[in-house]
Amino acid sequence: MTVTYEKLQSWKPDGLSGAADKLNNLRKKLIDQQDEMDAGKPPASWQTPNSSEAARSRHKRLVEDLNDIAAPLSAVVAGLDSAASSLRSAKESAKTAYDGAIAKGWTVKFPGGTQVEIEDPTPPESKAPGNRRGTPVGHPDQDTMDSYAQTISKALSDATEAESELEAVLNTATSGGYDGGDGEIADAIPPEIGKILASGQEDGDKPDKAAMQRYAAYMDELEDEPELKREIMSQMGREGIANAFKNAEAVGVDLHAAMGATGRGVIEDWVEHDITNKGVSGDTATLLGAYKKDAEFTKELFTNVSPDEWADAIKHENDEAFSNGKIDEADRKVYSEFLRAGGSALATYTQGHPDPKGLAGEWFKAITEGDDENASALTLMIKKGGEDGGAFQTDFMYNLTDDVYNWERNHDGDPVWGPKSAGLLDPDAEVGSAARGRGAYVWTSGHADDGMANLLGGLNHSPEAAQRFFADDTLDNGDSDDRLKYFMLDRTFASDNGSDEGDGLGLALEAATVGGKSIDPELSASIASEVMQTIADNSGKDDGWFEDGWHTWPEMNDSLGAIASGYSNDVYDLLSGEVPNGKDELRISEDDFKVVLGELGRGEDKTGAEMVGAAMVAEGNDRIDGAIQDYLKKHPGADIQEVNREIGGLLSGHNTRTGEVLAETVGSSVLVDLEGEEEAAAKAEFMQKAISIGSGFIPGAGDVIGESLQGATKHVVGSAIDTATSEGVDALKNAVAAGDPPSSAWIAKQDNAGELLMERSAMNTYLRNGLLPDYLNNSAAVVNTPDGPVFRPELFDSSELEKLRTTNPQLVEDWNKWHGSDEELYALDVGVDGLQQYDDKLQEAVEYARNLR
Repeated sequence: MTVTYEKLQSWKPDGLSGAADKLNNLRKKLIDQQDEMDAGKPPASWQTPNSSEAARSRHKRLVEDLNDIAAPLSAVVAGLDSAASSLRSAKESAKTAYDGAIAKGWTVKFPGGTQVEIEDPTPPESKAPGNRRGTPVGHPDQDTMDSYAQTISKALSDATEAESELEAVLNTATSGGYDGGDGEIADAIPPEIGKILASGQEDGDKPDKAAMQRYAAYMDELEDEPELKREIMSQMGREGIANAFKNAEAVGVDLHAAMGATGRGVIEDWVEHDITNKGVSGDTATLLGAYKKDAEFTKELFTNVSPDEWADAIKHENDEAFSNGKIDEADRKVYSEFLRAGGSALATYTQGHPDPKGLAGEWFKAITEGDDENASALTLMIKKGGEDGGAFQTDFMYNLTDDVYNWERNHDGDPVWGPKSAGLLDPDAEVGSAARGRGAYVWTSGHADDGMANLLGGLNHSPEAAQRFFADDTLDNGDSDDRLKYFMLDRTFASDNGSDEGDGLGLALEAATVGGKSIDPELSASIASEVMQTIADNSGKDDGWFEDGWHTWPEMNDSLGAIASGYSNDVYDLLSGEVPNGKDELRISEDDFKVVLGELGRGEDKTGAEMVGAAMVAEGNDRIDGAIQDYLKKHPGADIQEVNREIGGLLSGHNTRTGEVLAETVGSSVLVDLEGEEEAAAKAEFMQKAISIGSGFIPGAGDVIGESLQGATKHVVGSAIDTATSEGVDALKNAVAAGDPPSSAWIAKQDNAGELLMERSAMNTYLRNGLLPDYLNNSAAVVNTPDGPVFRPELFDSSELEKLRTTNPQLVEDWNKWHGSDEELYALDVGVDGLQQYDDKLQEAVEYARNLR
């Protein structure tokens, strides 16, 4: 019988999960019971044959009886979990669509079965051009109505199927259809359980954590019965197992360990088959991603699948995603996930390889001497592995990149990558196309033909290899070599030439300079300084790749911003009049660095400049934090009033300096080419983002930006190269790239937005140091996050604050008590000094930067 909408909404999936939990506990008790029986099992050494045989026979019958109880229990538990996950998903999707239709005033009808019809009782008159008034031409929201109807109909079908499958399991169980065998009770799992489990692991189903823990427990128990485990996995198939991995990850369950060696072998066979037969699917990519850091899995996979076969599979996925000027977004997603997982898996394989240099030689030959698609396909997979966080073994990655570089240089400037082009595109890039005539299309952007650029991008999380590569000053033929000059001045990375607009080069330089503590800090500073000086010396010169002279490649600028952010201590000093000169410091003059900032401000993407601004605020806040903490160490228990009285001048001085540095940063970068309203808008946007992200204080910072922000200020604070971490720079980069923080709407409503932002930044500093009043510090106004306390976002939105008057009046009372208090004025005073300096210096900084050009 078909499940109706009302019946579906009455289902309680959590109740099914609870029942499964209770039955599973009973199953565990049966296992314990058998263990006790085995402890008292008659030994074979009994002297009375008849008695011993009879006793052992009785024991065997008891074991079989227990197993025959446990087997249906296993199936019923799995059936309940499967039904619960399917019904949970169906219930939620149906309700969302139903409520959406009702909210629009539409009528939802159920004519029979799983059919659903949605009508508008008061349809709008047609306003389509060329039609007479009142002539029906279809409802303007018909697509939405159809989508809602299809969603509800599918949910009812899924629920009906889930109910039928659960009923079949229960009927089989009550009729004794599941045989538990005569072995260990823990292995009394019927093979049919694979089909049952698969029905609850369909794409879109939502198992709860307990269900996934039980599933993992089944897989773990089955490791002692490899044939049974293989049979169950075969019944579930790639899709069922892939969905199980996605569901387990979503609820925080480690399924990888539970699959054991048997599961790993089955999955490796599947992935290997799909790659070698050019049959990669989303399930293949998911399974490969689940095992990309498994040394045994990757060893088996790369031993059995050749570079040529990898390249053929990649080329096939590219052609599935991009064809005749059209993009299949579903296939594009699969292509991206496959490249990233494959690249990360290769990184894992290189880490455990006994001869990484020899392996690099094999891949070098495949790239340079193999089929045309090898050049871009294999190098693109390596780049995507780096972007995915894959750390390649240093000898492998250095030797491969160095060999390819020397191979390119040996061609004396002749094109080497264009002739090998197989039309591959980067699935994560902005891809464009244009008609060429007679139905033909040409891709205009997103090219991935440039194998050298791809390999540079692959160095992203291999800092030792990156640093070693850029430090090498000799070609294989013995000639001296300046690699930075070659890449930055002599070589093109233009999209028109099939390259990546400098993205890979930026990632490689980022790794070599701020890639982590495992690299030489003096060499890092030397490379970073040379990069910045090269930019300053050549910006705007006539012999560049662009119409208006030499400039940095646009896709390189976010990495340049990351490098500068990694040296935020030096940049902060530099922009406030001090000149760093240590061997592990960024060595460049203030004026030259302002030219670099000007490059970061070019074009539409201001990510690089915004990163520097956020890092400057983080650095300034760190200095204020340090001053407060130094005082509190000497005067424990001091309150905010004492701190402001004794060191308020020092704190205001730091904030004033931060305002000056911010003015120099924004004035030298994003405002140089703007005037009037555009300049004002850019100024406001830059300041909001810099202070919000840099101080870690967006209203509700713990959940506004998302996980990309977590740890950003914590890692970047005090980030001279000796204290910066690559994780911190990555976090800052992700936070800036995430777009405008949701506090934008709040900021836009405020006449004194700048003053408020500076005040909030100071408030956040006092909050972290425990200096706010107890009534506020210990109230619901403060939310504790992994990176420290933050204020609730609702407190900074007047409409949300009004709602809190009803739901939490004490919180509102505490918040209002803070406003206008002496403590708030202390925070405001410190913030206003920095804002005043920012406003005073900004236009001066803009004019000065313009004169540098």
